[in-house]
Amino acid sequence: MMNLEQLREYLTESKADCEIIEHEKPILKTKDAAEYFDLELCAPVFVIATQQGLVAMVMSAQRTDMDVSSIKTVLGYDVKGLADPKVVKQATGYEAGRIPLVGHNLPILFDKQLTIHDFIYGGTGDEFHTLKIRPEDVIRLNNMIDFIE
Repeated sequence: MMNLEQLREYLTESKADCEIIEHEKPILKTKDAAEYFDLELCAPVFVIATQQGLVAMVMSAQRTDMDVSSIKTVLGYDVKGLADPKVVKQATGYEAGRIPLVGHNLPILFDKQLTIHDFIYGGTGDEFHTLKIRPEDVIRLNNMIDFIE
């Protein structure tokens, strides 16, 4: 798990085109993010349990549900649903709902809808800070499995 300063250093060393934005109110849910950012650009991270282990999904905040059958087709193996929050914390060091876009060390599925934007907004692991970053940097800095259509 990286703290905010370690995340900044990692992003700088990785030459990511990004900015960490501080805000007064915490962002814990999509509706909180809507107070600060265009939801079309927001990318929460969900962790799912699969037969092969945990997988992070970087999803558009505009999606209303998780299509487990589509995800199963992309992965090629069983998806059990959202991971148990205790398991997520143990595996990543982050609370479920506060997983950063980068630095969690999980393989990812990336929402293809997000690739049309110059920048997206997502977690840093700290609810008072948001990462503005190019989608291609999120993909580059993670162990990407595939895109979600």
